[in-house]
Amino acid sequence: MSDSSSFHFEDLIDRMLLLVTLNSTLIHFLLSSQVEGSIDPDRVDSLTQGLLRTRKWMEEATTMKGIPPSTQNILSLIVKRLSQVESLLPKLSDKAKQAEQTPAQEILSFLDGTKSAAVAQPGKSSTPTTVETDLVPLVGGTEVKPVEAYRKVDVEDDQFGLIGQIQRQIQQYSARCHVMLPTWWLEVLREIHRYKSESPYLGDVIELPSRIMVKITKGLLTEAPGARLLQDLLKSRQQENYLNASEQERIERAVSKYFQGLEGILKENDVNVKDKILEAQTAFDGFGWGGPELEKRLIKRINQECQEALQSAESASDKPRQVIYAEITKLLCKLQHAMLAEPRPREILAQMKP
Repeated sequence: MSDSSSFHFEDLIDRMLLLVTLNSTLIHFLLSSQVEGSIDPDRVDSLTQGLLRTRKWMEEATTMKGIPPSTQNILSLIVKRLSQVESLLPKLSDKAKQAEQTPAQEILSFLDGTKSAAVAQPGKSSTPTTVETDLVPLVGGTEVKPVEAYRKVDVEDDQFGLIGQIQRQIQQYSARCHVMLPTWWLEVLREIHRYKSESPYLGDVIELPSRIMVKITKGLLTEAPGARLLQDLLKSRQQENYLNASEQERIERAVSKYFQGLEGILKENDVNVKDKILEAQTAFDGFGWGGPELEKRLIKRINQECQEALQSAESASDKPRQVIYAEITKLLCKLQHAMLAEPRPREILAQMKP
């Protein structure tokens, strides 16, 4: 009987194939980020988690019995390079998060009066003149109010009854199933319902992704393999029916991005549908599968929902729905990256793997 810690070329091939996959994922991430002109911090964090586990797996191979010295040296160099990339990714994530927050912070500073709306020009005094400060509005002039695409409220509006339906189902199944993953999708559902708009398209903007969240949650609780995996998980892991602050924050950011992407539709502006579908295709191409230690059957379900949303974006009969489905595709991909970026969901998916 062979020792599992002994060196085997078959095992080395598996590790090298994983490394090639990770390498191509990183290249795709860099190129797609360059094309999009922005970096998704959740995607960076999920890549960091995958890179960390890949590096550890490669590192294990360097200490196996019977490994040729030349192979050991090459693997050690690979591990060193992975460690270098691993140290850079968190810094990239921090910069990406700062870039996401900056516009919102600037808007808030304008609203609370801490920042002047006039941008100071180089070489010119920023001190307002008497003429500038004492302007009298023209007679009969009316204040032009900016069109509000959407706004977020503190309490969700369960207008379709979907939140209550899923809450009851999770509560019902919590006696025999581990419900952290279903709770993740419930919180996404609740967050989507916290947005308001006067747009006639708001119903579809909220209902279409919400129906998908309901489908995912019900599938986890009632269909194979999710139901059995969650039942088995509860036998070995304490019940967790809540999300922590970091997990909740990632969901809020993902849903916020979804609504930002739909601002044109909600304002009833003309939107380039081809560009939206291309963005959705790029997001789908970069879908996060995680490392070899994760249960892939549940991840595959999410991937299928992304694919169906992308197909709907391409085939929907009207432009608004095409755009909505394109943004849903991006939302699901971002939520998948967000899940892989968090230690608890990754740990659960790893624990589920046979």
